[in-house]
Amino acid sequence: MLYLSEREIGFDAAELGFPSIDNCRAIVLVTAGGLFGYHLFGVLSQTKINTFVNFVNTHAQGNLKRRLYAASYGPGPDEQRAEIRSIAQTPALHFAGQVYWANLALVAVRSAYVNYVGINHDTCALTARTWSDAADCILANKAPYAAGANRTRDAGAAPALMYTNISTAGLRAVYPTAI
Repeated sequence: MLYLSEREIGFDAAELGFPSIDNCRAIVLVTAGGLFGYHLFGVLSQTKINTFVNFVNTHAQGNLKRRLYAASYGPGPDEQRAEIRSIAQTPALHFAGQVYWANLALVAVRSAYVNYVGINHDTCALTARTWSDAADCILANKAPYAAGANRTRDAGAAPALMYTNISTAGLRAVYPTAI
């Protein structure tokens, strides 16, 4: 299980968690090797797309790309769909799979904890719940940041602490729409 903070890109064979998705997007690419995630903060730029694509393409599990998901609140469905399509259509990604978008407003208020669980390295289950700073953003859920081959950042220095645990209590299924 890997938790991705703002501006973080990472890989886990089975499960990814995205703390505090508010104006951010929780993006996951399913490959035959597992899940690549991107906690996209701010405006999507070509530089951010390139950083994500490069991480996937240079990772040992980055081949056989199958599905691409995004979960967000966002300014509106049209903008969110266009954004995830721009990642999917990046020639260097070599992606020809199905693209999905999920509206977090259907299961969470203001900010969400989003959880993706891989299913047979072909698709994934998506759940979410309302994020609680009081219950979730506590020192007991964090540890010193540990860099490694399965995580990178799109910009800026890594935070001093990273999430190592977040309660799954209250998670509800989110059903993304194919776009």
